[in-house]
Amino acid sequence: MKKLMTMVGVAGFAFAATAGINDSLLGFSTVGPDKYADGKTVMDGECYALVWTKDGATFGGIDASGKAIADTDEVVLVAPVAKDGRCPNVLFQIDAEKAASLKDGSYGVYLLDTRVTKKDGSTAPQGATNGKLSLVNGYGLATDSVKAGSIDSGVSTATEKATDGGLAVAAGAAAPKNAVQPKIKSMKIEGENVRLTIENVPGFMRVNSGKDVAADDAQGAAQKMEDMDKDDNGDAILYVPMPKNSASGFFKVVHN
Repeated sequence: MKKLMTMVGVAGFAFAATAGINDSLLGFSTVGPDKYADGKTVMDGECYALVWTKDGATFGGIDASGKAIADTDEVVLVAPVAKDGRCPNVLFQIDAEKAASLKDGSYGVYLLDTRVTKKDGSTAPQGATNGKLSLVNGYGLATDSVKAGSIDSGVSTATEKATDGGLAVAAGAAAPKNAVQPKIKSMKIEGENVRLTIENVPGFMRVNSGKDVAADDAQGAAQKMEDMDKDDNGDAILYVPMPKNSASGFFKVVHN
């Protein structure tokens, strides 16, 4: 069983008394304003995820379906709690059995981008359903590493990663294993944007862009193929901003 408790405001972490006697409790909050890779402030209801990485392993990232890419990582808990551009006081509660299975590793909290743009042009976080992610555009480390073995039935606190400003989504989510990779059929510069014509493949699309072939400097919100504009051939059309302070750019379509 996985549990998640969230407390905000003056309540602080007082509700820790409701946890099982041997459960592990990790508190976290951010000062904000936390940002997406495109510079926009995180929206209310956006997610912060508690991720475990095995001792000696390097974090391998989160794919566009919300799963850890490496077998040595695990997305343990997800909290869709962003409010007013920051993470309020949140208490990640891991039951004793689960915590024991993850004792040989470290925890980190990651800020996620789960935004989806709908057909009417509105954008909102997809968030999590029953504590599970189904879509991630990007992620960024929010805390210093916390050794799993150092967390006990008391409330431990994860320290916010030092930054010049708020936290930021820093990496684009990779396509899930065995995902269909849509083809970019054409590309045309129109003002400050690039118009991409993309093969029509059902599912969610997002574009990772950058100044080099890694194409990982910025990510926009995902769009569902069924909700996207189409050309006369039925192929999807996406408009993507050119990378800032650059006369050229690279673009990678990620599908899930």
